[in-house]
Amino acid sequence: MNIISQNFKEVLKNKIKIIISTNLYKYIDFFVDNFSLTDNNYNYFNFINLLDSSIKSYILSIISSTFEEFDLQLRNSLERKNRYYINKSNVPRSITTIFGTVYFKRTLFKNKFSNKYVFLLDKCFDLPKYDHYDPIIKSIAINNTFNTSQAQSARDISFITNGLSYFIDKDKIFNIPRQSVYNWLKKWKVPNVTPKSINTPETLYIMADEKYIGSQNTDKDIMIKCFVTFEDVINVSKNRNLLSNRFVFSTCSNKPWKVFMDQIALRYDFSKIKNIALLGDGGKWIKSGISELRLDSCNMVKYYLCQFHFKQAIHHITTDKTKRNILIRIFKNHSKKKFIDASNIILKYHKEREKTIKKKVEYIISNYSYIKNMLNFNIGSSMESHISHLIASFFASRPKGFSTNNMDKYLLLNDYKNNNINIFNLYLKTHNSKHSINFNEDEFNFTLSNSTGIDNVPILKYGHVIPEYKVLQSICHH
Repeated sequence: MNIISQNFKEVLKNKIKIIISTNLYKYIDFFVDNFSLTDNNYNYFNFINLLDSSIKSYILSIISSTFEEFDLQLRNSLERKNRYYINKSNVPRSITTIFGTVYFKRTLFKNKFSNKYVFLLDKCFDLPKYDHYDPIIKSIAINNTFNTSQAQSARDISFITNGLSYFIDKDKIFNIPRQSVYNWLKKWKVPNVTPKSINTPETLYIMADEKYIGSQNTDKDIMIKCFVTFEDVINVSKNRNLLSNRFVFSTCSNKPWKVFMDQIALRYDFSKIKNIALLGDGGKWIKSGISELRLDSCNMVKYYLCQFHFKQAIHHITTDKTKRNILIRIFKNHSKKKFIDASNIILKYHKEREKTIKKKVEYIISNYSYIKNMLNFNIGSSMESHISHLIASFFASRPKGFSTNNMDKYLLLNDYKNNNINIFNLYLKTHNSKHSINFNEDEFNFTLSNSTGIDNVPILKYGHVIPEYKVLQSICHH
């Protein structure tokens, strides 16, 4: 229901100015009357803390006054009288904001046609039903969860709502429990954001690896498969490179290539890609991607085994630095047979490590051509560091387990963070959705109504007053 007429704006503006002016003087008096200097070392802190609490109290009074004035205008509006009865007046509510808890009263209405009850004020301001926290608090907490943890996010948001008093006496402040953050995240129907389509390069690089994390409700750990695609490596400064147009995708599906290809095919036109470089550690599931990546007859896929795993295998064959260098030199410059012969000489004098040496030699020989590909390649793999920073830092840095029921949601939001999608903004847009909706990343900031209310909808900007115009305009301003 739209009651924001120009006349209403002027009335509301004048009334709020009076309310704000009155409260401003009230809180200035409170601040000055309570300000004092003592002989201790906390004068500056006490001054800032008093100012902080005074300003927050003033802001809360503005919010409360605005809500109640808005509710009054709703009650008196002609449109409301045509559609709703007044069922109950002055129904109290409190909700926690970033400034603290705001208390206000509003009206319960009953729809004349559907007989449904509704608090129009709550609906107009998109305030969640039966909840003590506003959407901004929840957005901050969920966003911070994927940069820290649920427990740390709860502590951070508790500090925001309490201000400096959080550090003075934690027994007297209101702490938001970690379970609340978990519940907000569990309840949210996270939208699917379709990757934006970008210019397709001739060569595409894809790195893949897996990471095991602890599980709460199964005997086995959860295996997360992670993919990182990029188009080039850009030198930023000495010893620091940047992956061009990096895209991160992770899944715990038992068909990882299928779900990955569904995503990456939306981002690139594979009919324009000539070369695909696949970089991995030699795992069978990664190698299976050689065939999966051929979406078009023009795609030539080549597999490269990461140098990290090759050198790690060499280090396991011998602990002697000189012998390691010799083995690497033989592998690079001589035949496969000479490398096997050199490894057998080491094995001859280290029978106590026979099992390890044979296993690592077999690993190198089974990936012989893939290692050769990498040694002749001008781009190295950084997948190990990506797994560490993108997956392990959140899922495995602390001794905790995850429920398989929530894993898909956690992986999706962690990918959004790694792909620079604004989780805070995403939650604000969709927190009231009853089912998961789809967003196109190209249109992520699209809205039906901007400051003018019509600019994003052509029929409203340029159209004539026809039935379609009236319907879309009512939707736009609802």
